[in-house]
Parts: sequence; structure tokens; C-alpha cells
Amino acid sequence: MEWFWVLYALIIGLCIGSFLNVVILRGLSGESIVLPPSHCTSCNHKLAWYDNIPLFSYLFLRGKCRYCGEKISPQYPLVELATGIIFAAIYYKYSFAAINLKLFFLLAAASLCIVMTVTDIKEKVILDLHAYILMGLGLVYNLFNIAGDTNTKLVFWLYGHKIIIYQSFIYSLLGLIGGFGVLAAISAITKFITKRNCFGEGDAYILGALGAFFGIVNAIVILILSIIVWGGLSVPVFMYKWFKSKEYKLFFGMLLFIITVLLFLTGEILNVFDSVIFQWFALLLIASLGFYCCRHLIASIKNGNNLTVIPYGPALIFGAFVVMFLL
Repeated sequence: MEWFWVLYALIIGLCIGSFLNVVILRGLSGESIVLPPSHCTSCNHKLAWYDNIPLFSYLFLRGKCRYCGEKISPQYPLVELATGIIFAAIYYKYSFAAINLKLFFLLAAASLCIVMTVTDIKEKVILDLHAYILMGLGLVYNLFNIAGDTNTKLVFWLYGHKIIIYQSFIYSLLGLIGGFGVLAAISAITKFITKRNCFGEGDAYILGALGAFFGIVNAIVILILSIIVWGGLSVPVFMYKWFKSKEYKLFFGMLLFIITVLLFLTGEILNVFDSVIFQWFALLLIASLGFYCCRHLIASIKNGNNLTVIPYGPALIFGAFVVMFLL
């Protein structure tokens, strides 16, 4: 029976994913998510109910509109499938025993994360409303200790009323303020140095919202994971652009930096390089190469060659899902 409910969660997720597509597209266009009814974005023909079956309608129609033959964006089935899988995974991890309030908060948070990820990838835009809703959910989630992760609480009286504040709510407030503050500060510093926007304001809102939901400690984990993921995806893009534009010094400098870091980490793990002199030399070389590449990267941004083509928001969301499922 447990697996039946996991399958049921998958189906519900597919349906919610269909709705999230509406939220994404109409949110970006400024339309109401209620009216007009679902229609083809190419010919504006109203869609029948059998054209709106999540995932299956796309497969049955072979990715084309029944009425005008125009291709349907693969975003529709991808968002539906991703939402279905995530919903099933959340139920599998958290609710084999019973349906509970924690489950609904996690599903709502996951839905908002999916929406923000797609809008950031699609248009490099984070709608403030989505982040505000996630912030509100996070504060309520922790105010009433819905997760039940802690029994630690502060009790005091205000005008004859007993007030209880759980530790989780304090961590939530710190996560909101700290998460937003860190990325807002980094954004301000990079803008001061480069005179250009290197990070969108939406990234600070995302980390603030995730901090409100998962707490200050997990917000730090999410930030670290996002830096690793974003850096791992961005470095190859930077190197490709440098090689293509014949900036070979930067290309080979970054390549040497990566090789040095890998050799140093491998040597530390295998205890191959015990020499203190070698370790200090490797660290100095890593720092020098890193400084060299960062200096030229900043110079490129100042000159209008903005190499930051990969949005940072999805990396933050990835970190949030790691925290949700693994921590």
C-alpha cells in the first residue's frame, strides 16, 4: 500500500506540475493564472480537457498543438515530470507513516522552488511574490515547529497571554536575515568593484526565503553547495569563452589552476605529499592562479563582457533539495 501512495503522489505531482507551468508562464507575462482558460500560445485556441492531461497529452500529440501544428515547448512535460518525481520522493522520505502537515509544507516549498528555478533559467528573473510566499511559509512552518525537530522553546508572558517561541523560529529569522544579507552584501560589493550587476537581487531573496524555511545552519550549507555547483558549471563556460576569444593565457591559467587544486586534494587524501614546503608551494600557486583569473574576470565584466551566463538561482535551489532529502 505504501508504494500505491507513492504512485498517487507522483500523479498528484504531475497535475500540480501542469499548474506550475501556468504559474510560470503567466507570471512572466503578467497574466492572471485563472483567466483566460488554457489555450495554445501560438493560435490562442482554447484547449480541450484531453489536451491538458499532464505528460500524456504532450506524448500523444507528439509535442505539437492539435489545432495549428506548432511545436509545444518541452518545458511543459519536463516541469510536470520533475514535479511528479519530487512529490513522490518527498512522500517516500517523509510520510510513509501518515499524511501530516509537514508534508504539505514541504510540497508547497518544493513547488515554489521549481517555479523560481524555471523562471530564472528561462528569463533570468525571480518574481518577488514567489520568494515572499516561500518566506511566509518558512516563518509559519518554524513558528509552530511543524517539523517537530526541536523541543527547545522560550516561554514568556505578554499582557497575561502565554507566548511560546520555538528555537526553530529563531533559526528561521536568522536564516531569513542572514541569507538575504549575505548575498545582498556580495551583490553590492561586486557591483561596487565592477560597476555592473554581477548577481541579481532575486538571488538574495531566494537564499533569504530558503533560510526562513530551513534555518540559518542549513542556509549556510545551501550557500556552500550552491557555490560548488555554480562554480563547477560556470568554469567550463568561462574557459570555453576564453579559448574561443583566443585569450589563451586565461584559458591555460584556469586549466593549470584546476590541475593544481586536484593534485593538491589528491595528495592530501592519499597522504602522498608530506613535505610542508610542497604544501605551502601548492597553496601559494593555487592562490596566485586564482587571483590571476579573478582579476581578469573582473576586468572582463568591467569592459562589458559579462561572462556570468549561468543563473545562480538554480544552484541555490539545488542546495535546498539536497538539504531537504539528504540532511
